[in-house]
Amino acid sequence: MNIYLKTGEKLPQTIKNGLITANSNLTTTKDHSNYINELKTIFGLSSRKVGIREKYFLGGFIEGDGSINVSAKKHRNAPHGIHIDPEFSLTQHVNGVELLILALILFQTGRIRYKSGSNATLILIIQDRDELQDKVVPFYKKYVNSIGSAVKAERIQKFEKMLIHIKKKNHQDLNILVNDLLPLWDSMRMQTGQKNQTFASLAEAQAYAKNPNK
Repeated sequence: MNIYLKTGEKLPQTIKNGLITANSNLTTTKDHSNYINELKTIFGLSSRKVGIREKYFLGGFIEGDGSINVSAKKHRNAPHGIHIDPEFSLTQHVNGVELLILALILFQTGRIRYKSGSNATLILIIQDRDELQDKVVPFYKKYVNSIGSAVKAERIQKFEKMLIHIKKKNHQDLNILVNDLLPLWDSMRMQTGQKNQTFASLAEAQAYAKNPNK
């Protein structure tokens, strides 16, 4: 039987430890099939297949609880001192972990982590740029955009454009980074004014790219 927690209950340490071990094994083996089997064992879940019905269900689920984001961070070894980091994430309370694993079965990439500081929130994260472009973006186009909002459909277009730029290594070109990539990043930001943000504004990020040693 799969795990069930009542409101306010915290994720057992045994589950957290199991996740840490499974993620460590995945880093070593790169075997997602084995990773999924480990997660099923940790959470007491049976096998499931992803057919067309499940894909449309996941489309609606991802429209509501999924997120695509791009961060720009200072990095000493990155071209022009800025690391562009695209990411897809899907968040769910542990009682709904079966849905996160269903998404893992669909994408065959990514990993599930415990959200630090929460009671029992888990996050599926996909950061591999090729997997984002080859798996996540096409899924959005076919199964999410058709039932989702126009605003989010425009957001995935920007996300794809960012991924294409990065795959072509355009982020290494200062002119493209400053005039194309950073404006794309800025247009996709959901929040500003946070204490932990790297750059307060687009202008600040552009200025840093032009002179990262200042």
